[in-house]
Amino acid sequence: MRVPNCPRIAGRLFVLFSTIPTLVLLGSSPSIAQDATVELVHGYVTSTDLPGSFDIDGEHIFLQPLTSFGLKKGKAMSPDDPLRSELRPGAYVWVLGKRQNKKPIADAVLFRDERNQQVGGLGPVDALVSQGAEPVLRTDGYTIQIPASAATSFHGDVHNLHEIGANTWLHYKGKLDSHGVLQASVADFVSTKPKRVKIVNGVENFGISLVPPDFTQHVAGRVKLGRGRTWHAIPADRALQDRLQRIGMKLVPSFQRSLPDDDPGKIKFRFLAIEDEKLHSFFCSSRGGLILYPSHLVERMQNDDQLAAALAIPVAVVLQRQGISKEMRQWPAVRDQLSTLGLYAAMPLAASVPLDLMGALPDRQISRRIEQQVGRIALSLTADAGYDPWQAPEAYRLLAPKELPKDMANLKYTDLSEYLLGILNLAYRPASAAETKDAVGSPAPAK
Repeated sequence: MRVPNCPRIAGRLFVLFSTIPTLVLLGSSPSIAQDATVELVHGYVTSTDLPGSFDIDGEHIFLQPLTSFGLKKGKAMSPDDPLRSELRPGAYVWVLGKRQNKKPIADAVLFRDERNQQVGGLGPVDALVSQGAEPVLRTDGYTIQIPASAATSFHGDVHNLHEIGANTWLHYKGKLDSHGVLQASVADFVSTKPKRVKIVNGVENFGISLVPPDFTQHVAGRVKLGRGRTWHAIPADRALQDRLQRIGMKLVPSFQRSLPDDDPGKIKFRFLAIEDEKLHSFFCSSRGGLILYPSHLVERMQNDDQLAAALAIPVAVVLQRQGISKEMRQWPAVRDQLSTLGLYAAMPLAASVPLDLMGALPDRQISRRIEQQVGRIALSLTADAGYDPWQAPEAYRLLAPKELPKDMANLKYTDLSEYLLGILNLAYRPASAAETKDAVGSPAPAK
């Protein structure tokens, strides 16, 4: 399993030589290997059936009354460790144990310490959660509090915390607290000046050829993104098109929606379903906020929560890309983010954008970084719009393959889905483990 930031070899060496000194290594005979205590698997917990078992992406692990729990870097482990209650979807664990009749039995479950990691990044401020001397806001997919002790600076047209709004970007560093709120130690704010979108005959120019569908005459529309490209049909299905527009617009941050129509920072989002069975990507216009989504992928979504998560990905991409300007690239505080920002600026959004960015760019590490950032922002947009963010990992799992398997039990979690389970466990934790279990992968009523 590919898991971000968790090298398999390093984890095994640590477990074998540090955590349990009495490990019996696989070796001389099959009978010894059958009873040996080794690292069975590590990764994100994808489902639980407590108190007896849990899954790591299809690998069913069985617990026993004497299974010990502890931190990966800790030494003391106990069956009564409070960490037992942390065994829920999104937790990242290492499982030590043995296989009995091919059944993996856990002797110990070790957790990654999520709360002491330094987190840093850059993104537009999407929402102001609370005001005051230590405001809480939403940026880059995180809920961030700016304590009085934070090293704070302001650039451009924003001069204090009260002027934060649309087109304000934040470069931050800090650590997550026990509630999943990032307590910033560094907070650098800058305002951006987006270019005004060209208006032609009173209609926003998305830089593409677009003929809207005629719902009255039941005539499909069509769209072509650039010269020499294929025309794509826009079905004259009012219910489908209205559903995409309704859900899509709820995802747009209130900062954006509240801007006057003549403000150059206003993104005129428009969502349309298009017909192309071979297309496994969404489209974003190079200017403005036109988002085109293949209707056959829309049909895979089991409810409005999942569709919201699917549409939140292109919304996040558009929001991130809009603020990239010449002045932004010259801002000293973002030099460590320039590789990511440069790729956002260069992304050919008039062309299709893969739903799974991993491998779409030459530098795999930067691809992962962009994918995780877009995923975090999509989660926050989904939650702020009133949809269930716990449906997002399932939505991205359903969108990933070109064809869904006949047996859905064989559908694996993607790297992005597993990463977002971790974010959900940190920052969007339900009141109880039972609620978490019910939320992951289960259809919810349409909103």
